[in-house]
Amino acid sequence: MAHFLDRVKTVLRRGKRSSSCAGPKESVWKRLPSHVLVNILAFCELRDIGSVSLSCRLLHDRVAKQEFSIAWAYIQLRKQMHQTGHPLDGFLSPGDDIAFICELFPPPPPEYSSVVDDSAGYSLGYLGDLKRCWNTCIRLSYHLAAHVAEHHLETDPIAQPLWSSSKTEKELVYSRAVAALQAKLVHPTAYAVFFLEASAVSTHDSHDSHHTHELASSVKRQQSILQKAPFTDTHIFLSTHHCMQLLFSTVQRLMGPEIPHSSAESWISLLLTTSTIERIVSFFLAIAQDDHKKHKGAHDSTWSHRKEFLLRMRQDLNDYVATMSNHGEHMDDGPELNHVWFQAASDEMDRRGAIPHTVEDTEVHILHGSVVKLQCGSCYDHYNE
Repeated sequence: MAHFLDRVKTVLRRGKRSSSCAGPKESVWKRLPSHVLVNILAFCELRDIGSVSLSCRLLHDRVAKQEFSIAWAYIQLRKQMHQTGHPLDGFLSPGDDIAFICELFPPPPPEYSSVVDDSAGYSLGYLGDLKRCWNTCIRLSYHLAAHVAEHHLETDPIAQPLWSSSKTEKELVYSRAVAALQAKLVHPTAYAVFFLEASAVSTHDSHDSHHTHELASSVKRQQSILQKAPFTDTHIFLSTHHCMQLLFSTVQRLMGPEIPHSSAESWISLLLTTSTIERIVSFFLAIAQDDHKKHKGAHDSTWSHRKEFLLRMRQDLNDYVATMSNHGEHMDDGPELNHVWFQAASDEMDRRGAIPHTVEDTEVHILHGSVVKLQCGSCYDHYNE
């Protein structure tokens, strides 16, 4: 199968390099049955489908005409491959699980396609959005896992002595810890993204102009989201809550010492409510850039990507407070963390009788009996009556 795909991609890329589809080549693509073209393109990556579409007018028109069929076949093929464990390129990774993300974010109304059709929600634009969303989930879960693993190995009383004395296996232990944590976090991260997207839509549709009333109604709207799929599954709901708690505590720690813990809640709330989740990814990337420079010996103690990010966040927070003041709301510190997810989640846990609670399989083994527990203050291990 891989050899066949290589042959197909080679032919298609040759078509792209050709200045036109004149002569016999045009007639070949013109005679190719539509279902065969759809099946071929379903095996290709999105960038290759785009290359085919741009290679000549004939293929552009055929791809546009068959856009729904191509997108639908693309998803169905990958669902089948993931279920049977037979990947296209010889291996499967968390990023291949498009079956999961497309069920979480089903096709929208037909706004991506120029074709007037009730089923036009399946489009190449939709596939592109799925890819970007899933890549964001993968990147966020990776960076979160990396920082949690590193912090645990450096501070846990069981892991720290073994970790600090390790010479040859240090990188191996760290890599395995990150991989295990990311595998545990990637789906809850996607559920968190789903919640934030749904919450943003409901907030946009709200017409309550009074800030205090808006906050109360916002929590109710958020709780109503948690009472619908996929959060009707209590395990998914609580796992997402633990992921959000871990994300908050990690970002809070990484913002210090410039941003004290007492005010970090406002900053993180602002990141979650007025920005997309990519903004948090950008924060992690800024830290990664600084770490890379430090390892190369080019670190500047007076300036860093992280400090630049926090400076922009400070400006955003000041703008937010100024906007609220212009609406007659007195606000010194910015939004509270409970304004997004946490208050609604607490209310929903209380409604379900899930305070306190236990979630199965929350421990991630890191090193010789040392574990990271994905928990919250309402878990039995931490809950105080």
